[in-house]
Amino acid sequence: MRNRKIGFIFQFPSLLPSLTALENVLLPTIFNTDHAKSMGNPHAIELMEIVGLKDKLNAFPRQLSAGQQQRVVVARALLNHPELLLADEPTSDLDEQTETEIMDMFEQIHSTSDITIVLVTHSTQLVRYGSRAIHMAGGVIETMVNN
Repeated sequence: MRNRKIGFIFQFPSLLPSLTALENVLLPTIFNTDHAKSMGNPHAIELMEIVGLKDKLNAFPRQLSAGQQQRVVVARALLNHPELLLADEPTSDLDEQTETEIMDMFEQIHSTSDITIVLVTHSTQLVRYGSRAIHMAGGVIETMVNN
């Protein structure tokens, strides 16, 4: 269920260094035999194009910038058409311009799909991207705001 219904984007890219960008995107198909044949390379290549990395399919993680690595992770998280995308501090180690590009990509994903995105961040500046904000402190919900 986790691999079919939920996409994960972690704070740090967690790409396998011995795999190309395309192979890293395809990694979830190893664990999801239902979708492996139906999605395969064409869908992964389409996702790489959507995240702006069609020219980096054969690049290894060490050949990519931090922002490019995070884009590969976004493509990988979307491969199995999840209903829920969980993003834990996905822009924490990115420069301001790349952060804006990644957040704009999340907005685009949300507006063009049925995917619910839950983004956890310490940056109050990123709250404006969401439709709802929940502020927690000490494990307790303090406020909920609809944007």
